[in-house]
Amino acid sequence: MTDLTHDNTASVEPASGASRLQQAGVVGAVALIIILGAIWIARDQGAGQLGQGGVNSALLPSVGEPAPEFMTLYADGEIMRLSELEGQPVWLNFWGAWCAPCRAEMPELQEAWQILEPQGVKMIGVSLRENPLESVAYADLVGATFPIAADPNFLAAVADPDAFPDLFETAETWEIRNFPTHVFIDADGIVRSVILSQMDTETAVAEGEALLERAAQP
Repeated sequence: MTDLTHDNTASVEPASGASRLQQAGVVGAVALIIILGAIWIARDQGAGQLGQGGVNSALLPSVGEPAPEFMTLYADGEIMRLSELEGQPVWLNFWGAWCAPCRAEMPELQEAWQILEPQGVKMIGVSLRENPLESVAYADLVGATFPIAADPNFLAAVADPDAFPDLFETAETWEIRNFPTHVFIDADGIVRSVILSQMDTETAVAEGEALLERAAQP
């Protein structure tokens, strides 16, 4: 029978000061390794530019370089290829109806598009990480009339890779992780500006008109 009146708990000697220091040293060394590893990964992935898009800055096409092919479908089912728009300044807006900053800037973008579109800037709102029907429904709800295009990844999940290789290449090449993201491409197909934040009308118009000025240069 167990004697409930007897204390069978083994006494535990407190760790010595030297032992505690050794334990603290091991924990500190492990923490330092983790921190240094995180810094190395962050630098490798472009997170040194946090506040300016961070990782996404390293993944997107570089300013001053040709924009890679981008293929998707417009909301009406028509195929959209960036290469077919060469000769015309292009503004790609990557957004989602689920994204609060994207929703907040929508009226500003609509106003900017109404100014820039008659001047020849092609704006396309590419909705990501959602069913394109949801994107169109939201755009209609807020009165956005600029062209809406579907997420290439959404389409790649159901498309034939042999029939639409450009679609799968787009899904792999254009890694959008910051919302909203705005990419301004000149008439020669060169990326001239990448903005990884919410924009107002004035900023958007200035970016678009800078593309038009380049197009007007001999």
